[in-house]
Amino acid sequence: MRGSFHALQFILVLAAAVLSNPVAAGAQCAPTLPLNLSYLRIDFIQPGARQAALGGAFIGAAQDVTAAAINPAGLAYLRNVEATLQQRLGHHEFDVANGLGRDDEITVGDHNFDQTLAGVFLPGVFLPSRRLSFALFRQAAIDTYYNFETRQFLDSTFTGTPELTLGGRGHYPGRQVNFDFELVHDAFSVAFKATQTLSVGVTVKNSTLNFNLQERLFLDPQVLDGQRPRINSDTTLYSINTIHTRKNKFSYSFGLMSNLLSDRLFFGAVFNFNPTYQLESNVYCLASGLGVNDLPATTETLPFKLSIPDSYGFGFYFLLNSRVRFSLDVQRIEYSDLLSGHNVDVLPDSGGASRDITVSDGTHFHTGVEWLFILPQLRLSVPMRFGAHLNPGHQVHRVNAEDEYLNRLYPDVGARLHFTFGTGFTLKNLMFDSA
Repeated sequence: MRGSFHALQFILVLAAAVLSNPVAAGAQCAPTLPLNLSYLRIDFIQPGARQAALGGAFIGAAQDVTAAAINPAGLAYLRNVEATLQQRLGHHEFDVANGLGRDDEITVGDHNFDQTLAGVFLPGVFLPSRRLSFALFRQAAIDTYYNFETRQFLDSTFTGTPELTLGGRGHYPGRQVNFDFELVHDAFSVAFKATQTLSVGVTVKNSTLNFNLQERLFLDPQVLDGQRPRINSDTTLYSINTIHTRKNKFSYSFGLMSNLLSDRLFFGAVFNFNPTYQLESNVYCLASGLGVNDLPATTETLPFKLSIPDSYGFGFYFLLNSRVRFSLDVQRIEYSDLLSGHNVDVLPDSGGASRDITVSDGTHFHTGVEWLFILPQLRLSVPMRFGAHLNPGHQVHRVNAEDEYLNRLYPDVGARLHFTFGTGFTLKNLMFDSA
């Protein structure tokens, strides 16, 4: 009886609000955000296998064909014309809230097989000025794809206004999400050897964003707390949010490399200034989505800003001898750029000015070691590489851990420690690496 009373109360109050102001109610189809910011999971791809095997510690060690994409100043150390092709097979999993219970989750995974780096490098020994080196390359910096479906959950104990209830507090609408987020750089790098021990470099990138989202929300206000919600269907379809865009912006990287100790200790630093894109989200709310009264359908175009986080860092590369090498990087990524210009009051409240979600800048630590085994009878060298990477939690998450609604929709993800391994071989002019 208690659940029936709440359901009846909810329907009567909502119906009264609708009948008293049908136009406003139609406009209140949903206080919809342009984009669910929990979808923005920024993990930059390691462009090269050797770098990945060393735990990403490569700012000071970038003296091979991948230098242009990591630290352009390292191009000054190349001595021959070289080309590279890097491929990646990736799989990433995370949990999202499902609607069958407060603690119910489903695991979402994305699979990627893509080209992370392709480039051609021309060292200065082949140019009129031997202090200059050039590179042309194409790099996949971000490649995230996933699709999933979750069921609705409604908390009938919420006693707020119909507008707040429909706005999300107490609700977990059913969702069908298909999301594809890719950032590709077509770039030109130049390095200048300023002195025998110091080089500088710059990379100019034409950064192409491919951003595609189709999000369908399902909402049946008559679902009661503790009851199994109806399946997502056309009868409970509430709104459709679509974003389909391809945009280009210029971005830049600046690097330096210094030989601190007679070809045994190197120091590198890099600054990556990434682009900001102005996008639009098209939100269509169906008249039948409320399941209470025939409200007029609404269509909105909501602008939002997508800022790819800038980053900067430094690293050391130490050659203990001709066969053993160590690398260490510290990198700072400004993940807070993701919330720049966004509404952080994602659940409506009486004040309308609270901060519900946040994300902090992250400091990444990378370390790696490489042993080189020489097989003179085969004229073959085989490297063995090991690395570790401390990855701080950098997902957009709730501010108030006591708010069970926000904690469910925007969970906080802690730091993760990654371990890496790789090997390969070098045979004459051919080098193969894996990680």
